[in-house]
Amino acid sequence: MEYSKEYGGRFLHRLDPLSKLVALACLAALAMHWDDPRRQIVLLLTLIVAAKLGAGMSWHRLLRRFAWILGFGLPLFVVTALAVQLREGSTEGPLLISGVALSDAAAVTLRMISLFLSSLAYIESTDPKDFVVIMTTRLKLPYRFVFGISMALTFLPLLAEEGRQAAAARKLRMGRQPRGIQERLEQRRGQLVTVFTGAIRRVEQTAGAMDAKGFGAYRERTFLREVPFKAIGIGTIMISLILTAGLWML
Repeated sequence: MEYSKEYGGRFLHRLDPLSKLVALACLAALAMHWDDPRRQIVLLLTLIVAAKLGAGMSWHRLLRRFAWILGFGLPLFVVTALAVQLREGSTEGPLLISGVALSDAAAVTLRMISLFLSSLAYIESTDPKDFVVIMTTRLKLPYRFVFGISMALTFLPLLAEEGRQAAAARKLRMGRQPRGIQERLEQRRGQLVTVFTGAIRRVEQTAGAMDAKGFGAYRERTFLREVPFKAIGIGTIMISLILTAGLWML
């Protein structure tokens, strides 16, 4: 089967998984290398544009993901700022945070958000089946290992959708928004139980299907799908490496 799914002509959907993986690694290297929050902001804005225009993610979906990651980012910002303040041994007082501490905390938090968003854009624009094929045929990785990664790429969106459906169903049954901390915690606990149960069910079904098909019985396997390594992918890899090398030295 030829790799021809273009998902409405979006650029990231037309790229093969390997070229996108190289670009993802380059972005991660820059995010880890830069300590200036201004550069991190530019990188984050670039990733937002790529996720919106390249992967076709809606603003609603992006905002939901940002709201979720900020739940981890804000505590990280506070803890990092306090840690840097204590490391500097500042005597400005417990409530007066220095500019260096705020800058370092902002850089760490923006770095985490950039890494999360770039990974999300990769998952959104990559078919797990194509990922398995090109990682096995091009990089010669063991197909059992690659198949495990592809299962994660497949299950995570499905489990997230099940969590949203469970939350909507509980809201309809309750007839109102949860009130108080106890009701909210009870709702979250129910959603986690639903998602966990769905994950166990999918794992059992997948394991049964793999066993029935004799998965892992042979050292090598062939693929019906074909994922060609096109010129656009090679160009993306070259541009990513050149830009990363140039920006690294700035």
